[in-house]
Amino acid sequence: MGFSTLVLSLFLLFAYPPLVCGNAELRALVDIKASLDPENSLLASWTVSGDPCDGSFDGVACNEKGQVANISLQGKGLTGKVSPAIAGLKHLTGLYLHFNSLYGEIPREISNLTELSDLYLNVNNLSGSIPPELGNMAGLQG
Repeated sequence: MGFSTLVLSLFLLFAYPPLVCGNAELRALVDIKASLDPENSLLASWTVSGDPCDGSFDGVACNEKGQVANISLQGKGLTGKVSPAIAGLKHLTGLYLHFNSLYGEIPREISNLTELSDLYLNVNNLSGSIPPELGNMAGLQG
């Protein structure tokens, strides 16, 4: 009985890897939500029991592999900070947070997003210097 359970577990692990990745992405999104929307008034659709790739998470789009690829929250009235948890969205290609009232520093963890090509943080109340690591992101469009 123990061997068959092990085989079944291994099969599920390799047959459904997006579930494992999806849980990490969901945790990252929940952390990001708490930071961007501290009053929980604008991103109420981002729930811990939800699926970011089923269209229910406002401003979130996924790629064909079921991985979060785009966050478009421009002009939503967000008043929090950009969370370092953004680095947990490894397949993010677009991050659009412009025209909000975000404050604080730009987290250097953004530089870990190797697939990121579009980064819009302008027209916010961000402070501090731009992390130098962002200058090394070859995929960012200029």
